[in-house]
Amino acid sequence: MQQVEPMPTAMLGAHNLVKRYGTTTVVDGVSFDIAPGECLGVIGPNGAGKTTTIRMCLGLTVPDEGFVSAFGLRMPQDALAIKAQLGVVSQLDTLDPDFTCAENLLVYGRYFGMGAAQIRARTPQLLEFASLAHKANAKPGELSGGMKRRLSLARALVNDPKLLTHRRAT
Repeated sequence: MQQVEPMPTAMLGAHNLVKRYGTTTVVDGVSFDIAPGECLGVIGPNGAGKTTTIRMCLGLTVPDEGFVSAFGLRMPQDALAIKAQLGVVSQLDTLDPDFTCAENLLVYGRYFGMGAAQIRARTPQLLEFASLAHKANAKPGELSGGMKRRLSLARALVNDPKLLTHRRAT
């Protein structure tokens, strides 16, 4: 008898999501699961509901119908616990221009309740991962566009998230 591998538990699931703005339905019954190790791309024409769907998955917009689950928890009831396990890279630069690269990581990590010592211990490996170790004391204004994107990615990883997402600004 062949042993069957168990299906991995979804890290994030959208369950029959519906969102309306007035009389216009912009998301109509969207469902999907993201298992550990999977990558999901959401594509479609302008106005297809991509951004609204992602906003619902991140707890930034409440669905009119359906629900979002992540890590065995449910939005919006467990939004803070879910968000603590997410890493989000915004499309727009949201780095603090007054802080160095290392300080940007420190401040962002504090949003997750991380201690300064814990963040400082992670900072060198995050900057190395982003190929920015040599720019630890540089401010974002001194970085190229690509370096800023890599710093944004490192910042999204500061809390060691279980799931990483890219969010388009709207």
